[in-house]
Amino acid sequence: MDQNIPLAVLLTLVTTVIFAAAAVIQHQAVGKQSIDDAANATMSGGQLLALIRSPRWWLGMGLIGAGAAITVVALMMAPLTVVQSLAVLAMPWTVLLAERVHGHRVSSAMWRAVALTVAGTAWFAVVAVKYAAPTSELDDTRLIGGVVVGFTISGLFALSGARGQRAILRCVAWAASGAVLHGLEAGVVKAVGEIITSRDWLASVLFWAMIVTLVVGSITATAFIQQGYANGPPEIVMGTTNAVSPVAAVAFGILVLREGANMTWPAAVMMVAAGAIAVYGVVLLARFHPATDSAEAM
Repeated sequence: MDQNIPLAVLLTLVTTVIFAAAAVIQHQAVGKQSIDDAANATMSGGQLLALIRSPRWWLGMGLIGAGAAITVVALMMAPLTVVQSLAVLAMPWTVLLAERVHGHRVSSAMWRAVALTVAGTAWFAVVAVKYAAPTSELDDTRLIGGVVVGFTISGLFALSGARGQRAILRCVAWAASGAVLHGLEAGVVKAVGEIITSRDWLASVLFWAMIVTLVVGSITATAFIQQGYANGPPEIVMGTTNAVSPVAAVAFGILVLREGANMTWPAAVMMVAAGAIAVYGVVLLARFHPATDSAEAM
């Protein structure tokens, strides 16, 4: 498919609204399964399976599926670094929707936190777009290694989520574990597209291995994100997801798909700084959100 970055950007902006609505809807469904006053609200396997019987949860999944399908189309028309970096714009939509659903007031401190995350990720995206290579470079060894590293990092975040002492930190850790896999999946989708257009994909073992990776990664990321919803508000989950996922996806694009062939050291430093600002925004959002105990003391 020919490159069409403006259309890909428009499609990605549509998905931000879809994903924001899905986040709020699924958080409501998860809230009926988790135990809010438990020392650790992390759901058991049985509680996760019980979500399958929830029509509200399936509505959220349907929206996620629609958003994912649109994202795949966008990825076929623009570099991974462009598409994934714009996903953070789902964050302000989630804040607004959650405010309407839960009836809590969004403080100026929360909006400043949202602004920092959006600004940091936007800066990250601008630099990524400016220095993105026009084509991807597919290398089997790098691709497999990138997948292994991605799952390992996700697992470490999940371990922190399962063992964390504070609910808000567990929420962030679980969301980050799912976000890493979402970023990885975006990279793998891009790689699958390259395989289809450059090889006999039906006979390619690598192609089918990547399909299995997408299925396993999608199921695992979904479970991790639900754990995030069980431990904290949707705004924190969405904020964490949209700060971490672009970083993971762009890192995959640069290191594995060689989309950073035009990257310079000053540009790399700017991207690190922008990512740090985005993450700091999530930290502030967690600090000042009404669901966080420390917010009342500030």
